[in-house]
Amino acid sequence: MKQITILSFISLLCSSVAFSQWECRSKLGAHLKPVGESNVMWASEISASGGYLSNSSIANVMGLVGLDYTTNKHSFYLEGGYKYWNRYDLDSKYQFTNFHPGMREAFYKFKGTNNKLSLGLQSAGLKDYYLMNERMAGLSYEYNKGRWGLQIVGGSVSTDFSRNGIFCNTCYLYDIIPNRSLPDIGSQLGQTNVAALTLSFLPQAEKSKKKGATSASDDEFESFSDEFATVEEASKSFAQVMELGLVAYTEFGSQIDNQFYTGGLYLKLELLGGINIKPEVLLQTDSIGLGVVSIVSVEKNFFMNNGHKSSLLLSYVGFTELDEGTMALNRYSNILAGEVLRLDAPELPVYLCAYKHQIPKTKAHFKIQYAQSMYTETMQELDLQVGKTFFKHLLVNAIGGYIKSDLIPNYPETYLGRIEMRFSF
Repeated sequence: MKQITILSFISLLCSSVAFSQWECRSKLGAHLKPVGESNVMWASEISASGGYLSNSSIANVMGLVGLDYTTNKHSFYLEGGYKYWNRYDLDSKYQFTNFHPGMREAFYKFKGTNNKLSLGLQSAGLKDYYLMNERMAGLSYEYNKGRWGLQIVGGSVSTDFSRNGIFCNTCYLYDIIPNRSLPDIGSQLGQTNVAALTLSFLPQAEKSKKKGATSASDDEFESFSDEFATVEEASKSFAQVMELGLVAYTEFGSQIDNQFYTGGLYLKLELLGGINIKPEVLLQTDSIGLGVVSIVSVEKNFFMNNGHKSSLLLSYVGFTELDEGTMALNRYSNILAGEVLRLDAPELPVYLCAYKHQIPKTKAHFKIQYAQSMYTETMQELDLQVGKTFFKHLLVNAIGGYIKSDLIPNYPETYLGRIEMRFSF
């Protein structure tokens, strides 16, 4: 099957780490099909959900349409849509609702033998494990040869299309903590921008190339890329370095009062039995002083004789003040730990424990996640999810959650129940 990159626009819409729900995830990419005999491919998706949270009824609906044009080394990608959401407060009898169109991605991509370049509105992530997982309007370039890899990313992020912005999020359904400190993102291009570079060394790259690599799924719910590390053959050594990298990162713009610079090291270590450990240390400097961001994740995949697959994730992200008054300033990490709380950089330290079990034969899965922040007031959340794909096109998820925080007015202990359906065709 030819390489697929998507050129998509939208007709009807409603708007998440295993359980850090990357926003606007979609099954659309797995259902692209040609238009006649041309190189143009298309697909669409409709999603809907309804439920209950903190004495409010919540519901949303979303529709997506995608078009893709790929020829030789060149691809064009466009994606957008329209969403409807509704939240009815059973205490105040007040209804919050809105219709909203938006774009998800729209870019040109060139893919050569050792390099690839993307220009436009796109999903961008760095090779490190923390700093960036966002949608931006800009440039992303990668060069990989042998054991070495170079990555350059630069662009602007707006609330119109960011993962935690107006279109690509569900915080409008989960807005239960007033006056919460969230990353400030500009409403116009040029107000909040990012520039970053990574240099990585993969000691095992030549061995992996000989074994053959599998491509990521175009179904963002089937893929582990958003949730756990890519599954690799278990190490036969007690420990081996899979990746060692350097990262440099900054954010700038007219809406960023305190410009900062961050740099550091990240490492992926595989232990005997296929246990992956991912530590990262970053030094941040700004007008106030110095601080250190420290990250460590432990991941393990389990494969069973009946075809079942399980994954376990333990993760910690913390911040240490070297000068009084400093705090983590990066806006685009999008840890989003917890279905409702979406714990992120301003609320470090954040702890995350997640388990996922998949039954490929029946296309069913089960997830459980616990997330906690100890920034100023303790915020904690336990989430459960059971899901199944029917007839290859319909995904149904049942989501439940328990949220505890003294910052939630009237309901320090809150319960979530939501049913979500996604149909792709």
